Amino acid sequence: MPAGVRVTLLKPAVGARISGFRFDGKPINDSFRAALRDVLHNRGLVVFEPGTVTAENFTQFAGILGEFFHYAGPHTPRAPENPEATMIDSLKDKNLRNHIWHADGGFRADAPAFTALFAKQCPEAGGDTMFSNANWVYENLPPLLAAYMETLTVIQSADATGHITDRYLDAEEAKQARMRMPPFEMPLIRVHPVTGRKWVAVNESYAAYIQGVSRIMSQNLLGILFDSIKSAEATVRHEWQAGALAIWDNRVVQHKGIKDYGGGRRILYRATMTA
Repeated sequence: MPAGVRVTLLKPAVGARISGFRFDGKPINDSFRAALRDVLHNRGLVVFEPGTVTAENFTQFAGILGEFFHYAGPHTPRAPENPEATMIDSLKDKNLRNHIWHADGGFRADAPAFTALFAKQCPEAGGDTMFSNANWVYENLPPLLAAYMETLTVIQSADATGHITDRYLDAEEAKQARMRMPPFEMPLIRVHPVTGRKWVAVNESYAAYIQGVSRIMSQNLLGILFDSIKSAEATVRHEWQAGALAIWDNRVVQHKGIKDYGGGRRILYRATMTA
């Protein structure tokens, strides 16, 4: 990291904080880019203090990680100051599913590798985001259970918990969305392409069922994993401040928003990137 830039751990299982850095819009050198990727790959989540970036340039900074991966639903419009970002607004909560543990774009086989969130507006209290490291979860499973999980495949579906049904209120739009986002099969345990570490690849929002086992066994096995992902040991709770930035490896880090705004409003700007 450049001189004066500090990296500190958030929790043993997940997260790091980078302080003392300000992005001035100038090109990022290769050594900083490599250092940021290294922290993301090893800690999963990186948070930056308010003032590190702006609503207008946070995507320019986050874009050093890869090409932008644009996807959005009818209730996540483009940010007015930044066309590379979409808005996640608490006023739209009845149509959003971000309060359920998920990985962004986890209903797609080609889900983005990285996500960045910029806090445009925060309530006086509440509106935090929880993060969990699915690398840590896998590595702390009992070895025999982990070995069995590696033999399983899961069906991921955009509508496993009503993602399409609740967001696309127009019947024809919902039909088109289901055609664009059909269910797909994937390994329950996957291997990170850079670190070689294994992670639990299922999340509560999009895992429909495990193939080749009974419904009860599928539900119980998934329940064990979901409870592990939500465990205090695997997670960190991030309290937003206006102007703060968080970036994470969306392959291995899951997250959920907490809907306790206390009458306030929370607006986050999101960008997603390929590897």
